[in-house]
Amino acid sequence: MKNVKISVLVVCLIAMAKMFGQTAPEVHFETMSAETPVEELSYEYLLAHKVFLRAKPSLKAKRLGVLDIGTPMVLREKSKYAQEINGIKSNWYRVSVGDATGWVWGGMIAQKAFGSGADYKVKFVYGLESNTVTEAGINETKYQLRAFKNGIQLDKVVLDSLSAFPVGIKNIGNKGLFNVEDIITLDLADLNTGHRIGKSYIFWNNGRFANVANLRDQETDAYAKSEYFVFPSDMQGIKSTLELKTTIIDKNVTLENEKVAQHKKRTSSFYTWNGYKLIEKEHIPVISENAIVSTLHR
Repeated sequence: MKNVKISVLVVCLIAMAKMFGQTAPEVHFETMSAETPVEELSYEYLLAHKVFLRAKPSLKAKRLGVLDIGTPMVLREKSKYAQEINGIKSNWYRVSVGDATGWVWGGMIAQKAFGSGADYKVKFVYGLESNTVTEAGINETKYQLRAFKNGIQLDKVVLDSLSAFPVGIKNIGNKGLFNVEDIITLDLADLNTGHRIGKSYIFWNNGRFANVANLRDQETDAYAKSEYFVFPSDMQGIKSTLELKTTIIDKNVTLENEKVAQHKKRTSSFYTWNGYKLIEKEHIPVISENAIVSTLHR
């Protein structure tokens, strides 16, 4: 399935909204004119399941039909005013679905859609879930990833981004792991600078999502830490094993001559995936005690 062209722009807008905590995150899409040739039409896909197609851009408007998750749509027109629902702000869009035409709120449209590498009938859709504002005026935004097959939802995972923002998402295949059909990665970004600070890993297998790990880089005046996975299909990969490589930089190491220098230490820990969770291998060296380990959903 084709990715939403406007997704990068939308992500930037949402990131800015969350960083400054003043406005609700917004979702916008491009529309296609009636003169656009059929071969140049761009399709968007429904994010939610069982959504009403309405006669007018309003929740109170007449229901014209029900749309299943992943329904392909051509967006023809945008409403004059946006509407906020669950803390998310978006316009309504007049869409064409086959021979039918009606209005769908933009928050129900996927910001990104892509397929499984293991089963071509399985598709994934990704977008905003909700947004709330804390007493300090900071937006706390949640995102959703759904899987469906033949218009029927299979599973859904909600991603909490209180400390990082998913700015990118892709399917990297199963990377040679057993009991895994697809590995979906999300880039994480610092809320203040927008710089990439790590990745989240979601495994898809046997009709279910598993939020496996959030590997976030960390840095203070005293140290810096970064981590990444090495999979079996990587050049250094080990059969049926994930290697978690960690680099720790101690910035305050004093040498005999009293000069301060950086000391870098690299360590590894090893895991297998049993289809439900990561199992640490005890007979292979693990990360040292002074390493700050990221969140692994074991």
